[in-house]
Amino acid sequence: MKKAILILSGILIANFLAAEIYFSGVNEFSYINADRIVENRNYFSDKLSLQASYGNFRLGLKYDFYKPRFNRFALINADMSSSAINTMLKSEKDENYLDEYSLQYESDYWFVQAGTFEAAIGSGMILHNFYNEDFEEDSRLIGGYLNPVYDRWQMQLFGGWLKSDDAALEDEYDRLAAVDGSYNLTDRISLSAAYVLHQSLLNEDKEFCDRYIYSGRLKYASPYIDLETEYAGSQDDNEVEGTAIYATATGYLGKFTLTAAYKNYENFNVRISDLPMVNHIGQQLAHGWDPGRDEEGLMGEIKYLPNYENEFVLNYAEGWSSNYKVRLSNLYAEYKRDFETFSIKAEYEALEQLNKENANSWYKELTPALTFDFLLADFPVLIKAEYQYKEHENIAVSHSHFEPRLQSDIAVGKYSFSLTVENQIGSSEAPEDGDDGDFWIGAEIAASILHSTDIRLFYGKEKGGVVCRNGVCKNQSEFSGLRLSVTTTF
Repeated sequence: MKKAILILSGILIANFLAAEIYFSGVNEFSYINADRIVENRNYFSDKLSLQASYGNFRLGLKYDFYKPRFNRFALINADMSSSAINTMLKSEKDENYLDEYSLQYESDYWFVQAGTFEAAIGSGMILHNFYNEDFEEDSRLIGGYLNPVYDRWQMQLFGGWLKSDDAALEDEYDRLAAVDGSYNLTDRISLSAAYVLHQSLLNEDKEFCDRYIYSGRLKYASPYIDLETEYAGSQDDNEVEGTAIYATATGYLGKFTLTAAYKNYENFNVRISDLPMVNHIGQQLAHGWDPGRDEEGLMGEIKYLPNYENEFVLNYAEGWSSNYKVRLSNLYAEYKRDFETFSIKAEYEALEQLNKENANSWYKELTPALTFDFLLADFPVLIKAEYQYKEHENIAVSHSHFEPRLQSDIAVGKYSFSLTVENQIGSSEAPEDGDDGDFWIGAEIAASILHSTDIRLFYGKEKGGVVCRNGVCKNQSEFSGLRLSVTTTF
């Protein structure tokens, strides 16, 4: 497929050289000098994206270069042995490859693409193939995509290959095919149905496990209420059956906006699904609990706008497993007031997670925050203060600590400056946390030059922590050193 796309692209470019072709692109260069305990490590990377447009056709290419590739999830600390640290650092290898290649055709009724592309159906509950920037994980498809649109009908048909997530099957691929159709029954009601076949590679002998997914969606929109509901069922060669339900409702009552959401997932913990977590913080029921395996939950939100100057938000969510041994609660509250020359926002978020299924653990996180946004002379200034509290109890061991954090940003013309100070008060056994009394101080300057280039330079230390996206969480290590990025568009 890659070779065919490149050959076809070359033919098109040769035929269109004499015609009117528009070229554009982005180049992203970065340099990192990181203190990784053993030694200062230098990392270089460059990502070049090019696009050529001719009429209804577009050709896109992206090439990535790393020397070596920086792993921000490598939890390196002073308690590790020298050999363990060296093993971790040696896993950061030089890489260079053609990251994306695509040929597109678009008209009023057709969109066709071949090459590398992202794909999503509905909310992403049954299928969402994309490059996850948060975790640097790739589930994009290499294949073909067809999207015809006619009157009240719209369809998506696509198929191709995606990289296997099995570490033992490096450079091997799963296979996937899907069809999704939507019909606007009226101006307010639309119905959709989809079918997906995912073939997961099991071994180097090219044996696959087939998983079949079908789903239906209903969407209703009016000036007073918006409704969306989605149901999906699945079955694989191992006779494992799964179900997923996700529904949202939003009502508009004068100055109030009321939102409710519901989820119910069983045996739907697969990589091609990007499940809505139905809580404000976007976390799974508990750390180490597979999102989609067994969970149910509700979320409600009230937003009140009495006038243009004030805004109130209250959001609460509960989640639980079928046996109630794994549970989550999440509360978020916000008040924002806009004055003539400045604004103030107060926030409070509370998270509590209990896991008595495969670990006797309890976790609590409280995060009050206050943000000021104002003008100093004619320069925009933002100051944000947080005072996060974390408590973790595992069997008979309990730890708690505070994480006060202060951030200050100021913009002066084409330049912006940011300073962040974070401290830890109390001990913790979490690998991403520090020790009692540790400070993380970092400063960043950003500038726009030559109307097409953005430069960002950071120096100092950033605290590590848990990074979550739709129920998937990873421990990010602290950063210490210098980070430079230069982005040029043309």
